[in-house]
Amino acid sequence: MQCSDFRELADSYLSDELLIETNHDLIRHLESCAGCRHELAARRELRSKLRKGFRQAAELQMPDEFAGHLRNELRNVMLLPSRSSFRTTVGRRAAYIAIAASLVVAAALGYRAIQQRSNVQPNIFTEAARETKSSTGGSDSSNSTGRALVSASLTENAIGDHRDCAINHRLKERPIALEEAGRIHDRAYVNLVQAVMLDGQLPGGATLVEAHSCIFNGQRFAHVILKYHDQLVSVLATAVGGEQTSELKTLGASKEELVSSAGSDTYRLAHFETARHAVFVISSLSEADNMAIARAIAPSVSKHVARAEVA
Repeated sequence: MQCSDFRELADSYLSDELLIETNHDLIRHLESCAGCRHELAARRELRSKLRKGFRQAAELQMPDEFAGHLRNELRNVMLLPSRSSFRTTVGRRAAYIAIAASLVVAAALGYRAIQQRSNVQPNIFTEAARETKSSTGGSDSSNSTGRALVSASLTENAIGDHRDCAINHRLKERPIALEEAGRIHDRAYVNLVQAVMLDGQLPGGATLVEAHSCIFNGQRFAHVILKYHDQLVSVLATAVGGEQTSELKTLGASKEELVSSAGSDTYRLAHFETARHAVFVISSLSEADNMAIARAIAPSVSKHVARAEVA
């Protein structure tokens, strides 16, 4: 098994969906590949955090009033007097019907809560993959230190900006010119388009649509919009400060160029980081196409942003 085969099967392995023979092949590969072992550990940790966050989300919890009402109804049904086997059967059927009806109502409330949540936040990620990429374009799994994913809130803001700016054009604040934002807010924004559109690095057919600086949920981004395979692609760069910077230092970010990939029901996302910035590539393309763009621009954009950070 190759590393590329492992990346395609890793999430199915974590979900216990593979055949026994395939599991054995994957385990044998993990025994000899440190890079894939660390990638699997990262995916498992991300799944655990997402599962914990989902369970603790206040808006997804069953209301206390409804839970109390449900308990009372079930107790009343089960305590009904049964004077004959017929009544016992009817009582049991009534109990089953009550339980089934209650579960349907609970499911409907949960679905409604999830729908309300999705109107405010992007869909929760269901998978993540990490790949270390050398400056020559080859993959390098010999160093397994790896860089941690940026915070969930920053990732959600990036997806929200792609959705509300590039796709739906419904931002609350009007975008400003990228060069103007570079002079006022962040020097890394100056000439960022040139770093993204460096001759020959993007996949064939990728074209520039627009570039500006915009704000989503209080987070300022440099926003370069591309078009590839008839899909809009957002390249978003933003300063990572405060909570995110502390998080990266705590988790021990390395100086390697690392491109991370994740997915939701609607969008594919890839991201890489410099010392004080995070760069996202978001689209509705396939994971392979979205990652191809991220890998292509990562060397030039990382160098450009890093130079601005020390200027």
